[in-house]
Amino acid sequence: MTWTRITDPETVAGLLPAWFGQRMVGLRGAFGLLLTTGDVLRLTSIAAAHQSSEGIVLLDVLLDHAGVPDGLDLAWRSKHFLGTPVPGASVATVNLAHIVAAVEFTVVEMAENPGDERVVFSAEIDERPPASIEAIGQDAG
Repeated sequence: MTWTRITDPETVAGLLPAWFGQRMVGLRGAFGLLLTTGDVLRLTSIAAAHQSSEGIVLLDVLLDHAGVPDGLDLAWRSKHFLGTPVPGASVATVNLAHIVAAVEFTVVEMAENPGDERVVFSAEIDERPPASIEAIGQDAG
């Protein structure tokens, strides 16, 4: 199986359902992914995607803090909210097939930082992929 690493925000967004891709790829926010386990994975952004030759899609995400978001509706409070496992460990990869729903915990006006619309990602995400992976949205050199 071969993998293609996709970093171009528009291409990544095209792999995802409607607003999910438009709002969460490369922009900061407070989001949750309801997983097939019933847990909610809290994140601030989707950085990249990896697509396999068999159609599997993995998403590189930046995790938010764990715990129940402020002002959350009572119906959601029984969920387990996953986030950064330890301070500084904010990068994760999640299989798109394990996501049941995506939710936004803040309105966009609160989430955006004027003059800082694109997220700057750490070296773990930005480093070049191994030679066996074809990267879309990066220079080949």
